[in-house]
Amino acid sequence: MEQQVSLWLVPTAADKDYLTEIIQHLAKQYQAPLFTPHLTLAGRLPLNLDTIELHLSQLAQTTSPFLLRGLGLDHSAFLFRTLFIKTERAAALLALRQHILMLWPQGNNRPYQPHISLIYKKMAASERIAIAQSLILKAEYQFNQIAMVCPRNETNAWEDIDSWEILEQWDLCE
Repeated sequence: MEQQVSLWLVPTAADKDYLTEIIQHLAKQYQAPLFTPHLTLAGRLPLNLDTIELHLSQLAQTTSPFLLRGLGLDHSAFLFRTLFIKTERAAALLALRQHILMLWPQGNNRPYQPHISLIYKKMAASERIAIAQSLILKAEYQFNQIAMVCPRNETNAWEDIDSWEILEQWDLCE
Protein backbone atom coordinates (compact mmCIF):
# COMPACT_ATOMS: atom_id res chain seq x y z
CA MET A 1 0.00 0.00 0.00
CA GLU A 2 1.22 3.48 -0.87
CA GLN A 3 2.25 5.63 2.10
CA GLN A 4 -0.24 8.41 2.77
CA VAL A 5 -0.02 11.57 4.84
CA SER A 6 -2.48 13.97 6.37
CA LEU A 7 -1.86 17.66 6.89
CA TRP A 8 -3.01 19.23 10.13
CA LEU A 9 -3.25 22.61 11.72
CA VAL A 10 -1.82 22.26 15.24
CA PRO A 11 -3.02 24.54 18.03
CA THR A 12 -0.82 26.89 20.02
CA ALA A 13 0.71 25.48 23.20
CA ALA A 14 -2.08 26.85 25.43
CA ASP A 15 -4.88 25.48 23.24
CA LYS A 16 -3.01 22.23 22.69
CA ASP A 17 -2.79 21.76 26.48
CA TYR A 18 -6.48 22.62 26.88
CA LEU A 19 -7.60 20.15 24.18
CA THR A 20 -5.12 17.46 25.30
CA GLU A 21 -6.65 17.51 28.77
CA ILE A 22 -10.11 16.86 27.30
CA ILE A 23 -8.83 14.16 24.92
CA GLN A 24 -6.93 12.41 27.74
CA HIS A 25 -9.96 12.51 30.05
CA LEU A 26 -12.24 11.02 27.38
CA ALA A 27 -9.64 8.44 26.32
CA LYS A 28 -9.25 7.23 29.89
CA GLN A 29 -12.97 7.19 30.62
CA TYR A 30 -13.90 5.35 27.38
CA GLN A 31 -10.72 3.31 26.74
CA ALA A 32 -10.00 5.20 23.52
CA PRO A 33 -6.65 6.02 21.90
CA LEU A 34 -4.73 9.21 22.62
CA PHE A 35 -3.84 11.60 19.80
CA THR A 36 -2.45 15.07 19.27
CA PRO A 37 -5.12 17.80 19.07
CA HIS A 38 -5.47 19.06 15.51
CA LEU A 39 -7.68 20.30 12.73
CA THR A 40 -7.21 18.30 9.53
CA LEU A 41 -6.50 20.42 6.46
CA ALA A 42 -6.37 17.49 4.03
CA GLY A 43 -6.20 13.77 4.60
CA ARG A 44 -4.88 10.62 3.01
CA LEU A 45 -2.65 12.30 0.48
CA PRO A 46 -0.03 10.24 -1.37
CA LEU A 47 3.39 10.84 0.15
CA ASN A 48 5.79 12.59 -2.21
CA LEU A 49 8.69 14.18 -0.33
CA ASP A 50 10.65 15.28 -3.40
CA THR A 51 9.40 18.85 -3.34
CA ILE A 52 6.47 18.85 -0.95
CA GLU A 53 8.43 19.76 2.17
CA LEU A 54 9.83 22.86 0.47
CA HIS A 55 6.37 23.89 -0.75
CA LEU A 56 4.80 23.37 2.69
CA SER A 57 7.61 25.29 4.37
CA GLN A 58 7.06 28.20 1.98
CA LEU A 59 3.31 28.03 2.47
CA ALA A 60 3.71 28.13 6.26
CA GLN A 61 6.04 31.16 5.97
CA THR A 62 3.31 33.09 4.15
CA THR A 63 0.36 31.97 6.30
CA SER A 64 -0.64 33.73 9.50
CA PRO A 65 -1.84 31.82 12.57
CA PHE A 66 -5.56 31.06 12.67
CA LEU A 67 -8.10 31.93 15.32
CA LEU A 68 -11.16 29.80 14.64
CA ARG A 69 -14.47 29.93 16.44
CA GLY A 70 -15.99 26.72 17.69
CA LEU A 71 -19.54 26.23 16.44
CA GLY A 72 -20.61 23.64 18.98
CA LEU A 73 -20.17 19.91 19.37
CA ASP A 74 -21.32 17.29 16.90
CA HIS A 75 -20.92 13.53 16.57
CA SER A 76 -21.18 10.73 14.03
CA ALA A 77 -20.78 6.99 13.63
CA PHE A 78 -17.64 7.65 11.53
CA LEU A 79 -14.56 6.82 13.64
CA PHE A 80 -12.69 10.01 12.79
CA ARG A 81 -15.69 12.16 13.70
CA THR A 82 -16.91 10.31 16.77
CA LEU A 83 -17.23 13.52 18.81
CA PHE A 84 -15.87 16.81 17.55
CA ILE A 85 -15.94 20.57 17.78
CA LYS A 86 -17.28 22.06 14.56
CA THR A 87 -15.26 25.09 13.55
CA GLU A 88 -16.06 27.98 11.29
CA ARG A 89 -15.16 27.77 7.62
CA ALA A 90 -13.01 30.91 7.73
CA ALA A 91 -11.92 32.32 4.37
CA ALA A 92 -8.22 32.08 5.30
CA LEU A 93 -8.63 28.41 6.32
CA LEU A 94 -10.37 27.54 3.06
CA ALA A 95 -7.70 29.40 1.09
CA LEU A 96 -4.94 27.44 2.85
CA ARG A 97 -6.72 24.18 2.10
CA GLN A 98 -7.06 25.19 -1.55
CA HIS A 99 -3.29 25.87 -1.74
CA ILE A 100 -2.63 22.43 -0.28
CA LEU A 101 -4.97 20.72 -2.74
CA MET A 102 -3.13 22.47 -5.57
CA LEU A 103 0.09 20.79 -4.34
CA TRP A 104 -1.72 17.44 -4.41
CA PRO A 105 -3.95 17.50 -7.50
CA GLN A 106 -4.35 13.73 -7.14
CA GLY A 107 -5.38 14.13 -3.50
CA ASN A 108 -8.70 13.66 -1.83
CA ASN A 109 -11.12 16.48 -2.59
CA ARG A 110 -14.11 15.39 -0.47
CA PRO A 111 -16.42 18.05 0.98
CA TYR A 112 -14.57 19.79 3.78
CA GLN A 113 -15.93 19.91 7.32
CA PRO A 114 -13.32 21.60 9.53
CA HIS A 115 -13.40 20.22 13.04
CA ILE A 116 -11.37 19.30 16.11
CA SER A 117 -11.91 15.71 17.19
CA LEU A 118 -12.09 14.92 20.90
CA ILE A 119 -12.35 11.12 20.84
CA TYR A 120 -11.96 8.32 18.31
CA LYS A 121 -14.05 5.30 19.28
CA LYS A 122 -17.00 3.39 17.88
CA MET A 123 -19.87 4.07 20.28
CA ALA A 124 -23.64 4.32 20.28
CA ALA A 125 -25.26 7.63 19.36
CA SER A 126 -26.79 7.88 22.83
CA GLU A 127 -23.31 7.65 24.38
CA ARG A 128 -21.90 10.29 22.03
CA ILE A 129 -24.79 12.61 22.82
CA ALA A 130 -24.33 12.11 26.56
CA ILE A 131 -20.63 13.00 26.30
CA ALA A 132 -21.42 16.09 24.20
CA GLN A 133 -23.99 17.26 26.73
CA SER A 134 -21.46 16.87 29.57
CA LEU A 135 -18.80 19.11 27.99
CA ILE A 136 -18.52 22.87 28.25
CA LEU A 137 -15.90 24.19 25.83
CA LYS A 138 -14.23 27.49 25.13
CA ALA A 139 -15.33 29.51 22.11
CA GLU A 140 -12.12 29.99 20.08
CA TYR A 141 -8.98 28.04 19.21
CA GLN A 142 -5.67 29.40 17.91
CA PHE A 143 -3.55 27.37 15.45
CA ASN A 144 0.07 28.22 14.64
CA GLN A 145 1.62 25.19 12.92
CA ILE A 146 1.13 22.89 9.96
CA ALA A 147 2.05 19.25 10.56
CA MET A 148 2.51 16.32 8.19
CA VAL A 149 1.32 13.08 9.79
CA CYS A 150 1.25 9.43 8.77
CA PRO A 151 0.50 6.06 10.32
CA ARG A 152 3.66 4.10 11.14
CA ASN A 153 2.48 0.52 10.89
CA GLU A 154 2.99 -2.28 8.39
CA THR A 155 -0.27 -1.69 6.57
CA ASN A 156 -0.29 2.13 6.76
CA ALA A 157 -3.73 1.85 8.35
CA TRP A 158 -5.13 5.13 9.68
CA GLU A 159 -7.43 3.23 12.05
CA ASP A 160 -4.33 2.38 14.12
CA ILE A 161 -4.41 5.77 15.81
CA ASP A 162 -1.64 4.85 18.26
CA SER A 163 0.75 4.56 15.29
CA TRP A 164 0.25 8.12 14.03
CA GLU A 165 3.50 10.02 13.82
CA ILE A 166 4.25 13.63 13.00
CA LEU A 167 6.85 13.57 10.22
CA GLU A 168 7.45 17.30 9.98
CA GLN A 169 6.05 20.54 11.41
CA TRP A 170 6.23 24.11 10.16
CA ASP A 171 5.48 27.22 12.18
CA LEU A 172 3.09 29.69 10.63
CA CYS A 173 4.45 33.21 10.21
CA GLU A 174 3.91 35.51 13.15
